[in-house]
Amino acid sequence: MLEGFVGWPKEFVDKYRQAGYWQEHPLGDIVDDAVKEVPDRVAISFEGKHITYREMGQKVDRLALHLLDMGHKPMDRLILQLPNVPETIYLYFAAVKIGVIPIMTLPAHRQAEIGYFAQFADATSYAIPKEFRRFDYIKMAQAIRSQTPSLKHILVLGDDIPAGMISVSRLLEDPIEKRLEAERILKEVRPNPLWPAVFQLSGGTTGIPKLIPRTHNDYYYNSLRCKELSGCGRDTSYLIAIPITHNFSTTSPGFQGVFMAGGKVVIAPSPVPNVVLPLIESERVTTIPAVPTMIISYMSDSDLKHYDLSSLELCQVGGSRLLPEVAQEIGPRLGADLQQVLGMAEGPNFFTRLDDPEEVKFYTQGRSISPGDEIEIVNGDGKEVPPGEVGELLVRGPYTIRGYFNFPEHNVVAFTSDGFYKSGDLVRMHPSGNLIVEGRIKDTINRGGEKISAEEMENHILAHPKLLNCAYVAMPDPLLGEKPCLFAVAKGGETFSLKELSDFLVNERKIAKYKLPERLEFLEQLPLTHVGKVNKKELRRIIAERLKEEGKN
Repeated sequence: MLEGFVGWPKEFVDKYRQAGYWQEHPLGDIVDDAVKEVPDRVAISFEGKHITYREMGQKVDRLALHLLDMGHKPMDRLILQLPNVPETIYLYFAAVKIGVIPIMTLPAHRQAEIGYFAQFADATSYAIPKEFRRFDYIKMAQAIRSQTPSLKHILVLGDDIPAGMISVSRLLEDPIEKRLEAERILKEVRPNPLWPAVFQLSGGTTGIPKLIPRTHNDYYYNSLRCKELSGCGRDTSYLIAIPITHNFSTTSPGFQGVFMAGGKVVIAPSPVPNVVLPLIESERVTTIPAVPTMIISYMSDSDLKHYDLSSLELCQVGGSRLLPEVAQEIGPRLGADLQQVLGMAEGPNFFTRLDDPEEVKFYTQGRSISPGDEIEIVNGDGKEVPPGEVGELLVRGPYTIRGYFNFPEHNVVAFTSDGFYKSGDLVRMHPSGNLIVEGRIKDTINRGGEKISAEEMENHILAHPKLLNCAYVAMPDPLLGEKPCLFAVAKGGETFSLKELSDFLVNERKIAKYKLPERLEFLEQLPLTHVGKVNKKELRRIIAERLKEEGKN
C-alpha cells in the first residue's frame, strides 16, 4: 500500500463489501464494460467529431501500454493538467487501468501549485498542453522538472514539442498493442480496488490544496450512485463545460457515471454562453453540470431565445449554493428540471431527487446519495444540534475518505477520532430530511465578536429587485476587527445606494442591523476561481487595498 495513504479500518471494509456498496471494480472496468456492451455508440463528442466506445477503449489501452513501456508502475503519480479535450479522458483511464494515480489539477494552476504537487507526491510524470489560453506550459514544465528529481516524463499534447518530452498524439498513433501481448500485460497490472486510484484536490480557499486519495472501490460506487440518481441512461447527452478534471465532472455522475450508462459525453472547451448554448442545440444535450454563475449567465444571455434547447432535461447545479430566486427561473428560462448537488472532492455527495417537490428542489441542497452514509450536524463543541438548527456537517461513509494523503497533522483536525470528515459546511436539516447550506465556517464576518454568515446575507440581499449578483465579504476594521462589505453586480442600467439597500434589508427582509453591509462596491462582474466559484479571497484583497489607499489620502 502507498505510504501516506489512510484507508478504511477493516471492519468498515467488510461492512461496505457485505452491503454491496463496494463491488471490487477497478475504475478501468468502466471503459472495458462499456466497450463490451455498447461498442458502436458514441462515447465522446468534441468539436464536431464523434468517438465511439470501441475507439475510446482502443485509445485508452494503447496509452496504458505506452505508459507501462515507459516504465510506469502501479502507485506512480501522474500530474494531469490538461484542458477539456478527449485526451484528458484517455490518459485518465489509461493511468487508473494500470494503477498509476492521476493528480487532477486544473489548467489555471501555475508553477507554485504544480511544483508543490510534483515534489509533495513524488510525481513520475506530468501531462500538459503545449499552450492554453496564451500560457506556455512547456516552459513551466521545464522549470518544474529541473527542481523535481522524481519527475521523469513530460507528456505533451501535440506533435512539435521539444526534445526530452513525449508527444501524446504520437503515442496515440503508435499501435504498440500489435507488438505486445496486450491482454496479458494489462491483466497482470490490474489494480487492487482498495488501492488509491485518483488524487483529487481539496477545495480550500487558502494555501496549496491538499491531495484527496479516492480509491477504485469508493470512486466507482460514488459514480454509480450519482448515475442512478440523475437518471443517466444510453440516451443521455452530458455536456461538460466546467473543468473536466474537477470532481463534479468526473464522478457526480461525471464522465465516469455517463460511461457506466452507455451515454454520450459532450466536451465544451469553455463554459461561456456562446459556446455552451450552440452545443446544447447541435448535440441535443440532455444534462449539464454547472455552478450557479454559469446558469445565471445562460439565463441572462441576450441570444438565449435564438437557440433550440428543447433537448435539455436536467441542470445539475453545485459548487456553491444556488439561490431560490435563481432556482425558480431554470424551468421557465431553460426548460429543464433542476437537481441541486452538494458535493465535496473528499467524498460526501447530496442530491435532490428528480421526483422531489419544488420546495425541496428550490430551497435545499439535497440528501445523502447512499444508505451507507452517516451524518451528524454538530455545534462548536462537537455535540449534535437539535433538528432545524445550524451546525457543521460531519460525514462518514463508503465513499468519504478517512484522511488526506501524507498529511497526518491536518488529518487530526479535519477528521474526528472515529472517522467522520469535518466538512466545514454550516447546514441545517429541512423537515424533508434534505440539507440546507447556510454557509461555511470560514465564510463568516466576525464583527466585534458577532459572527455573520455571508451566505445568509447574500440570500437576503439578492432578493433586492435591482441586484443581479453579489458577494458579502469581510473588510478589515481597526476597532471591530472586521466589517461587512458588499460587492454588487446590478441589473442592466439599475443603480441604488447603500442606504436604499439597508432600508430594504431592515424593512422588507427584517434582518438585524448589525448584519447590514457597511460599504457598497459596484462591479461589472464578480471575479471567479478556477472552478467558477466567486473568488472571495480576491475580493477581500481588493477592498483591503482600497482601504489602505484611502488611509494614505
